[in-house]
Amino acid sequence: FGAPPPPPQPTAQSPAPLPTPPVGGWNPYKSMLRKEVVTPKAPMKPLYWTRLIVPNAAAPTSPSAEPIWSQVDELHLDNITEFTDLFSRQVIARSVPKKKVETKSKIEPIKILDSKRSQNVGILAQSLHVEFAEIENAVYTFDTSIVSLEALQQIYEVRAIPEELRQIREHLETKPDIPLDKPEQFLYELSEISNFAERVSCFMVQIEFEDSIVNIEHTLTNITSTCDFLTNNESLIKLLSIILTLGNYMNGGNMSRGQADGYGLEILAKLKDVKSKDAQVTLLHFVVATYMKEFDYLTLINAPLPVPQPEEIRRAAAVNFDDVQADLQFLQTNLKTCETRIQRVLESSTEEYVQPFKEKMERFTKNAKDQLKAQFEHLEQSKKAFVKTMKMYQYKTKAESLEATPPSDFFELWYQFCKDSKDIWKKELIRLEKQKMNELKKLQNQRKEEPVRQSIRPNSLKEKVMKVKLLEEEN
Repeated sequence: FGAPPPPPQPTAQSPAPLPTPPVGGWNPYKSMLRKEVVTPKAPMKPLYWTRLIVPNAAAPTSPSAEPIWSQVDELHLDNITEFTDLFSRQVIARSVPKKKVETKSKIEPIKILDSKRSQNVGILAQSLHVEFAEIENAVYTFDTSIVSLEALQQIYEVRAIPEELRQIREHLETKPDIPLDKPEQFLYELSEISNFAERVSCFMVQIEFEDSIVNIEHTLTNITSTCDFLTNNESLIKLLSIILTLGNYMNGGNMSRGQADGYGLEILAKLKDVKSKDAQVTLLHFVVATYMKEFDYLTLINAPLPVPQPEEIRRAAAVNFDDVQADLQFLQTNLKTCETRIQRVLESSTEEYVQPFKEKMERFTKNAKDQLKAQFEHLEQSKKAFVKTMKMYQYKTKAESLEATPPSDFFELWYQFCKDSKDIWKKELIRLEKQKMNELKKLQNQRKEEPVRQSIRPNSLKEKVMKVKLLEEEN
């Protein structure tokens, strides 16, 4: 039969053959991947990181130049099942719209939105990089692992207004053969999600409520704990006692200032301005140093400050009880509005779209009501603690009453004192550390200078020689 005929040579009419694939194939990264493919036991929530690949042929010139990732590898984890349960993606058994296969049509799609509006909707739709079914899943299940909360908020903000929907639906009814442009189609599909606006609105209320209630709780907890520190902390009481002792000593014999049982808080910020004769030490410095002398150095290293942290005082001074009250009432009003929307969704949704919306919203509203009740009570407790603290310090308010006194008036008297005391505390610790180091060096030098005494055995040759030398010196 003979040898097979040679392959046909390319002509001007036939395309040139494809070049030979490079080593490793057309995908250069495939040959560089060191790790095996991992197949999770269940669909997992994605982690949006940027993958780094360590080249197999990497030959660093020094060990320090070796990528850290070449030393990092997967570990065998015993709790991977627990991890899968915690971070797997929730799968809801429901009918998910199939991905629509776009068919090329020679008919030009209809544009109903104005150019700027169409551009904004189109840009958002393309920037999501997800199938529309994922948006539906996020809305129906409140699962933001694929479509983030920020993306849902953006979608909610660009949703179609009633007039736009009317025009879109009118077109679909009168001219179904002419397709919608992509922005119009996106808005129409959003409108087909059962109670889209109400569901997303409820979701946003839930997230905003949780953030706000946590901030309110931290605000009230800070001012309550600060008041407790000012009234019950033994270290602070001792520091104030030192100030009282020194002040009475300085005012000895003065009929108007001496023999005081206490003092107005406005003096606290002025202690640093009272200087010694040589102007080298301030009264506040002396007070803090006197307090620190009661402890040894090792105890002081781990000892807490005898004054509140300046940052906590600043946050307490920024509290406005009326604003906190208004914030709680605003959350309460929003929650009632959300409950109305929830009821509207449940009444108008078909059975397949009721859950998990109903279960999650009922749990949220119940917990939210309990949290609101707790924070309203917390607010009243904070007010009482603040008034009690002012009374204990015999604070003379400029307001109509102690109850009407803003926290800033009282706590600002403490802020500078606490800040200066903390600065002095740190400097004293540094000074004591240097002092200890110098004492240690001095002790080491003394040991080096001491003569080395060697023990001499009785009746030894060395002892006899020393006795002979002593006799010679006496003669």
